[in-house]
Amino acid sequence: MIRIGFVGDIALTHSYDALYQAKGPDYPFELVRGPLARHDVLVGNLEAPFCLGGETYPLKVSLRAHPGYAAGIGRAGFTALSLANNHILDYREQAFYHTIGLLDSQGIMHCGAGVCLEDAYRPAVIEKKGISIGILARCDVPIDSPFYASETSRGVAPLDLDQLAGAIKALKGSVHIVAVYLHWGKEDWRYPSPEQVRTAHAIIDTGADLVVGHHPHVLQGVERYHGGYIAYSLGNFMFSDLDWRWVSGEGKVVHSRLKPGRARRQSAIFSADVSESGVQAVTLTGCRMDHTLRAQVVSGRRLFGARMRALSEPIAMNRYDDFWRLYDAVMTEWGRLKYQGRRVWKIHKIVPRLARKAREIASTQGMSGGETAGAAVKRSEPGNDHKARSGTTGEQACTASMDREDRAVRREQGTDPPGRSVRTQTTGGRSRKKKKKAAAT
Repeated sequence: MIRIGFVGDIALTHSYDALYQAKGPDYPFELVRGPLARHDVLVGNLEAPFCLGGETYPLKVSLRAHPGYAAGIGRAGFTALSLANNHILDYREQAFYHTIGLLDSQGIMHCGAGVCLEDAYRPAVIEKKGISIGILARCDVPIDSPFYASETSRGVAPLDLDQLAGAIKALKGSVHIVAVYLHWGKEDWRYPSPEQVRTAHAIIDTGADLVVGHHPHVLQGVERYHGGYIAYSLGNFMFSDLDWRWVSGEGKVVHSRLKPGRARRQSAIFSADVSESGVQAVTLTGCRMDHTLRAQVVSGRRLFGARMRALSEPIAMNRYDDFWRLYDAVMTEWGRLKYQGRRVWKIHKIVPRLARKAREIASTQGMSGGETAGAAVKRSEPGNDHKARSGTTGEQACTASMDREDRAVRREQGTDPPGRSVRTQTTGGRSRKKKKKAAAT
């Protein structure tokens, strides 16, 4: 009996560059090293090539990982990695072949991509304790860039059910367990499409023992079907915040950011206990990425189990197609509302900035609306400023000042009439009362 473990997407990119410089290549695996070590065979999906730079494809989010992380992945216990995904060729051929060379140097097997279609289709065959497992990796997501392999060119292995059926039958006679590792599904959807369910069932009926999925970046349900087991998506095992730039079709540089939410930080280790007669049992170990981008086992096992049941039970419904169509419509509308909300928020932040810009332009080009220079000078006189602060006009303030000076001159000359208050204000009731009292006496 051996234990085989599968995890989802591994993309030690972007924010992991700084972690590598500060902490080294083993840091992301520190908190989960124990659970990973309980497996005789460990498989993951390498979502980013190993390179420090290079040419990327336009109009595409490009991922890359520091080459030093290859050693960290090897020491974490990974036996094989799938390369059948939509990011392994982000930095073109040089990084792709460099990644394959690094994995070979670390003794990590790989499958799902190669120098040609035949090479990409080739399985990874692993033997431990007299039990052998064959892993077939395929990609089934739209890719704008030329990533899929052909008979004469490099690339990833596409999902062709007829070809896959023949590969499973050929592999079944030489290994004890056949696992199909699929990059598929809609991003952020918590339930697989009915077409995915039918595809997974067809793969099990062909002879596969395990079907394990990734790419949606979130956890999806698990199903037992005709003696086989299907894990539709294991989520992001390790995936960074994204901060990238690319050039649009109009030649403008576009800058985007993506911070994984709670759902994108949740994942699972899918473990299968297998013997020469097949899969004996499967278990799920819940994981999540913490704020340091390290994966760790979740503490609330009951809560994780309840969440997985909520994701798994609807798949067995008789009318799952109707359930999924409703879910798909709700998620699509929710995504549209979030997009509109982000646009409104951007406008909310942009409008004050545009208003300030307009005022700056107006001040540099002169007063708008035919305002004269004399009006501008008058507006800036101290008296007018006083009006804004106290409600007194500039003319009133000027008259009051002249009255005070005139009274001071008359007092010095002894001509100030009796009954005149020494303290006089142009506004307010206190000075008028003093005037009346002085006149009465």
